[in-house]
Amino acid sequence: MGKIENGINGGFTGTVGAVTGYYLNGKWVIRSKRRKSIKNKTGSADQKACRSRFTMMQTFLSPIVAFIRIGFNLESKKRMMTAHNVAKSYNMLNAQNAAGEIDYAAVRLSFGNLSGAKVVKLEHDDAGVHFSWTDNSNGDYTRQNDQVMLMVYDVDNKTAIYETSGARRLKERESLEIPSFYKGKTFHTWMAFIADDRMGISASTYCGSFVF
Repeated sequence: MGKIENGINGGFTGTVGAVTGYYLNGKWVIRSKRRKSIKNKTGSADQKACRSRFTMMQTFLSPIVAFIRIGFNLESKKRMMTAHNVAKSYNMLNAQNAAGEIDYAAVRLSFGNLSGAKVVKLEHDDAGVHFSWTDNSNGDYTRQNDQVMLMVYDVDNKTAIYETSGARRLKERESLEIPSFYKGKTFHTWMAFIADDRMGISASTYCGSFVF
């Protein structure tokens, strides 16, 4: 319903029939009423596929957002975006196919230019999972004291166990305890290193999967 302003000689606000009136920048404006777009409401096939991919990546990242905030913190400041959005953008572009399927080996949970993990090995027992790696600091004291970041993620059940301030790079070994009720679950694993002052970080390395 429209409302007449200042009598019959004035303009009107609201909708009357097929037209809409409003006051803009000191002038009365009348335009035809906008029609609802069926295409915009339902979306094209490409739009639906994009939304589906977006939702799948969002679902994948949501349980590990605390890890992501650290892993993509420095890159997010460069791009002036949230860490979560940077991680989502990167992984949708580099670790997800057109059908929305996620390639876990291509997923990045951290992003930076420090040296990443080398010669990674996994072992697991009733206590949890044990990571080992080769110290590739080449005698650099600062890099020797980088801390390991570890992630084990049960993607199917959206459950993650992680460490963001683990052993020093030179220690070459760190473990994560896994509660016994996760027996039989499949976990995907990633590793990265972060500087002691948090001003540098490596890109994460996918370390494979295991059944606990």
